[in-house]
Amino acid sequence: MNTPNTESLPRPIVSFLPTAFTPDGAVDIGKMRDLADLLARHGIRPAVLGGMGEFYALRRDEARACMEAAAGAAGRVPVVAGIGFSTREATELAVDARDAGVSVLVLNPHYFAVPTPDGAAEHVRRITGESGLPAIVYSSKAQPVTEDHLDRLVTVAGFRGVKETAFGPDEVGRRVARWGDRIEWWGVGEIGGTEYARAGGNVITSSLANFSPATSIAYVRAALGDGSVDPQLAECCAAWDELLRAPEGYLGVLKAVMQALYGWHPAVRLPMTEASVATRESVARFLDRFEHLSARSNPLAG
Repeated sequence: MNTPNTESLPRPIVSFLPTAFTPDGAVDIGKMRDLADLLARHGIRPAVLGGMGEFYALRRDEARACMEAAAGAAGRVPVVAGIGFSTREATELAVDARDAGVSVLVLNPHYFAVPTPDGAAEHVRRITGESGLPAIVYSSKAQPVTEDHLDRLVTVAGFRGVKETAFGPDEVGRRVARWGDRIEWWGVGEIGGTEYARAGGNVITSSLANFSPATSIAYVRAALGDGSVDPQLAECCAAWDELLRAPEGYLGVLKAVMQALYGWHPAVRLPMTEASVATRESVARFLDRFEHLSARSNPLAG
């Protein structure tokens, strides 16, 4: 397979892999490794154990296996791993990540606990200090990284930046003006990610890259180049963003696409649920509409 030239990419792209399961419910390490390798061959940085990767539903041994699969396959590009839960558990996972060859951590939201800015900073300090890995903090609408948090986080040596979903590009632009020489900002999604990049963000995350890395690369390059995105390319990315808004959530949507294109088992770990019949029909229409994403041109299709 020809690998696209990514040297001229205006921003690095990180793609959080969904977790592949076998029919009996185990993590399918072979499929994880193959997908990480595909992304790395396109110059995209594989990431495991985000919300897209069902971090909340994996045991520690399963999480470690996902990290090892991604790091072992990627080789040439940095690998990202999400971690979380309590500070002690997160630190153990961070050490596993370091030993597996992961380069950067994303600290997932605390879910139940809502720490003070001082507590959040100490959480990051412990994890990065004991693992030796730098960390990006996930800023969610439920647990946003506020100005008070940033005032404290910038004092933590291992804190690298923020994966932003709580605040818009305008707010990020103001923060870049203040902290941009110290902190990275990661924007989510091709369309949304490029909006953050234009505001000064450093990295774009992509779910679309899991099944069409070339499409993700083409959109980012065009949107951050002269801004002239091919209409069909723009339509494809907008349709994907719309599809991710299915009632059962984005994870079921992506698993349905992975089943259609890669032959993955569609299992989704509870408490999240699989795609509904209506969503699977929407996925089929999406793939029919954008035939260049079809299994015939997909190197991972079984």
